[in-house]
This record gives sequence, structure tokens and C-alpha cells, in this order.
Amino acid sequence: MFKSIITRFKWSIVGATVLSVVGAMAGIVMLKIITMQVSQLGSGEAAGPYDFPIFVGAVSTVLLFSLLSRYLLAKLSARIVYEFRDSLAKRLLATSYASIEKIGGHRIMAAMKTDAAKLSDGLLLLPGFIYSFVTVLLCLGYMVYTSWQLFTVVFVLIALIMFISKLILNRGLHHYLRLREYEDDMFSGMKTLVDGVKELTINARRRRFTYDEILEPNFAVIRDRSVKVSLIFTMLGSMASTLVFFVIGVIVFGSQVYFPDVPLGVVVTFVLTILYMVTPLQSVVDSMNRFSDCSASYRNIEGLELGEPDEFERRTDLTRQVPDSVTDWSTLSVRDLEFQYQSDLEDEYTFNVGPVNATFRRGEAIFLTGGNGSGKSTFAKLLVGLYQPDRGSIVLDEQAVYEAVDISDYQQMFSTIFSDFHLFEHVLNAEGQPESDEVISRYLTDLELGNKVTSKDGKFSSVAMSQGQKKRLALLMSYIEDTPVCLYDEWAADQDPRFREIFYTRIIPQLKQQNKLVVVISHDDRYFHLADQLVKFENGQIVVDERPQGAPLAESEAEPAPEPSLAELVMA
Repeated sequence: MFKSIITRFKWSIVGATVLSVVGAMAGIVMLKIITMQVSQLGSGEAAGPYDFPIFVGAVSTVLLFSLLSRYLLAKLSARIVYEFRDSLAKRLLATSYASIEKIGGHRIMAAMKTDAAKLSDGLLLLPGFIYSFVTVLLCLGYMVYTSWQLFTVVFVLIALIMFISKLILNRGLHHYLRLREYEDDMFSGMKTLVDGVKELTINARRRRFTYDEILEPNFAVIRDRSVKVSLIFTMLGSMASTLVFFVIGVIVFGSQVYFPDVPLGVVVTFVLTILYMVTPLQSVVDSMNRFSDCSASYRNIEGLELGEPDEFERRTDLTRQVPDSVTDWSTLSVRDLEFQYQSDLEDEYTFNVGPVNATFRRGEAIFLTGGNGSGKSTFAKLLVGLYQPDRGSIVLDEQAVYEAVDISDYQQMFSTIFSDFHLFEHVLNAEGQPESDEVISRYLTDLELGNKVTSKDGKFSSVAMSQGQKKRLALLMSYIEDTPVCLYDEWAADQDPRFREIFYTRIIPQLKQQNKLVVVISHDDRYFHLADQLVKFENGQIVVDERPQGAPLAESEAEPAPEPSLAELVMA
């Protein structure tokens, strides 16, 4: 990901680096002038008439080019941060549901909150790092030019310091990676507090156990490891500035003993150059510490194995021609469909679905029923393409999905409300654009939600309401999306008797009249006679696939009924 981003901006990086080089070279000229003046003062010589103007020009050049290069690098780093965040969002959107389910929501949220933030902050350090790094390199080059003997001493000392720093840095990185693992566990534990609030509120023993055995030990480990990580990285930062003065001392005292022939002016040049390097060198060391942080965060994000941005663009290309196979069809079939949940643990029980064979007709209502854990919800996820079957096929008429039919095109046929659905704030129509507020307002009134929520520019003013009311808003969205297949998982479970009756006796029949295939997961056996096809699951197998007595067959050749409003459905 980063390689492609850096490649896109390589010429901008080169240009900004050139400006940094010019600014740093002006700084070397400034140092040279100061050194010459110090030497002249020591010998009693007067400054030349052009020395001070040249010095002022060098200072001005340093200021101008350093500001210009930092400005360009700041713009560049901001663009790179944007590209990183944009790429990360696309990768997450391109990741399959099954992969996200396997990764775990708490790991993804921890990566988005912590790792992505660290990476973004680290990228913003690039301007200072590049300028400081160039300055340090030119200062080292200037010292080589002035006295290679003294430079050899400086180089050996700096190399030794960098080697020790690297060992300490690797140790700190190890502790940081372990810290991130404990932070992932902490996020998982905190999520338990929110998800299990009802049970924890009632059960004091579990509440005590959750704190004593799960949360507090994790907090303690994170506290101790945070101290270690902070100490290591703080020590690295302080070492850089302190050891610089150690190097200066070695140069001053060592030159008198081992290099007596080196002129005093050269020693002064080295001292001033090293002092000039202190701030840039400190910036380089600090940045490298932060970049090590970023490296660990980057590995955490890459370890999630998210999708690729190009796949996101391909799947969401709204200008692509949709094939006739997903717009003009009459039957949706599953043939010898099999799926097994995967587990990384040996000897752990894994649930299987299949082999399943069934055919569903457009313009009919299919009721999926069965006990909890019977496989009906897993089958629904297979049917809509959230899970990919291990064996068997899904067929539109005679076109096999995943082979003749692209899975992304196939999924656009569905509008779903799962039992654990997420309610979005924006209402989109069949073209993927925000629906008009007038239409939304009318539907909200029909669903008896007009006094609880409004919309502006196709966005709900609030979605903080009861589960049953949220499901009505989700039904409104499903209706406006106008897809050929509607799948509702226990939609009526949270409705009052009146809306439950409306759903089964009016809304579903009207959707059928629009030639839609309606798949309903339901336990409401009093309405099973309204199904065109009743499919019952047990242990991942279809044990009943029948047409209730009196259920009409779909009229595949019939003209679709005109689209009714929700007012017609609710008030009929």
C-alpha cells in the first residue's frame, strides 16, 4: 500500500528534497563563515567588507529554503495521509463479510482507532524528517571535507551510538507489539461491557468476575508494558542529545593528544558543525522512533489481510453495464449447496449446511423456518453471497453465480434486513442517490414515525429509537431501494400485533405483485399459510420444502403491478 502511494508522489518528494539540500548547503556556508571569523578573531585579523553581507545572505537562504521545503513537504505529507486513509477505507470496503467476521470487529476497530492514527501522525513527521536528514548528511560531508581524520572518530562514535540505539529500539518495538496485543484484548473486554450490559447489571457475580479476571489484569499488564515502552523510547530521545556532547568532548580532548597537527580552526569547525547538527539529529532520531511505531502499526493493519482498493472500485463501478442475467430472470436455485464454518482450533465442532437443493420463483414469498441453530440464517447469508459455498452452486435460471454471473452484480439484486442489521442514516433510491425529503416524510408518516424522526437531504435526523421502530425505517429503505429480491430476517419479531399483521397480509403481497422474490425468515406459524413456498431447516438440512395448501403459483408472465406507496400498504 505505502509503496504505491510513495511511487505516485516520487517527483514531489524529489523536488522537496532538492529544496532541502539547497537550504542545508546554505547552512554549511553559514557555518563556514562563522568558523572563518572565529579563526580571524583568534589571529587578530579583521573581518572582510563582504563577510557579514555574505553571512546575512546565507542565513536568509537557510530560512527561505527551509520554510519553502517544509511547506512543500507538509502539503505532500497531508496528501499522502489522505491517500493512506482513502486506501484503507477502500480496502475495508473491499473485504468480504466472511473475512471481517473471522478477523473480529474488535481487532478492526482497534486498528482503525490506534494503528491508523499512529500511521497518519507518523506520515505528518515526513517534512521535518527529510529536511533534518538531509542537513545531517551534508554536515557529515562537510566534516569529511574539513578533516577526514577527525571525521573517522566522529563516524565511529556515531555508528556505535546508532548500533546501541538500534538494539534498544528493537527491544522497545518488541514490547510495543506485545502491548498492541493486550490492547486488542482490552478493546474486546470493553466491548463485552457494552454488549452484555443487561446481564452484567443483573448478575453481580459475573460483573465482579468480569472486572477481576478479565479487565483489571489486562489494565495492569498494559500499564506495566506502557511504562517499559515509554521508558525505552524516551531514553533513546535523551541519548541522542546527551551523546552529542560526549562526541564533542572526545573531539576537543582527543585532538590535542592524537591529532596535534590539526589546526584549532578545524576543531572549532567540528564543534560548531556538531552543535548545528544537534537539533536535526534529534529530529531524525525522534522521527525514527515514531516510524518504528508506524512500522508496527502498519504490520498490524497488513496482518488483517484486508481487500484491495482496485477490487472496491470494480465492485462499485455504477457506470458498468449490468448483465441481463441479473435483471431478467424468473428462478433462483441452489444446487447441492454446502458450507462449513471454519475454525482454527483442532477438534472443535463446526456447523455444516447442506447439501441443500431448492428453487425459488420470482413473484413469490418464501418462508424459511426452523429452530435456532437450524441453519436458516446461514443459508440466507449463502443465498445473498455473504458466504461463498464450499461446494454446489447458486443459479439464476441456468446461469451459475461465481462463474457466469459476477458475485458483485448478483448481490445488487438483494435488499436485506438481517436480525443484527445496521441502520444507516442516509436513504438511497434505486440509483444510489439520496431520496427526496418529501417522499421520505410521506413514508415516515405512513409508518407512524413522523413525530419521531425527520429527514434533510435524504438523511434521517436520528436513528436512536426502539428496535421495532428501527426495523420500520429499514423497511422504508428496502422499499425505496426497489430491488428484485427482498430478504427479511425475523422482521416482524419486534413489531406490535398490528404492524405484524400489516407486514404479512399487505406488504408482502404487494411486493409480490411487483414481481419481487420475497424471502422471509420467520417463526410466526400463524402466517405460514400465506407463503407460496415453506422451507424448514433442521441441522443444516432442508427437511420440508412444500407449498402450503391454497398458495398460488407465481404468474411469471404477468405484468408487474404499479409500485404502491407505504400509505397504501399500511392504510389499506
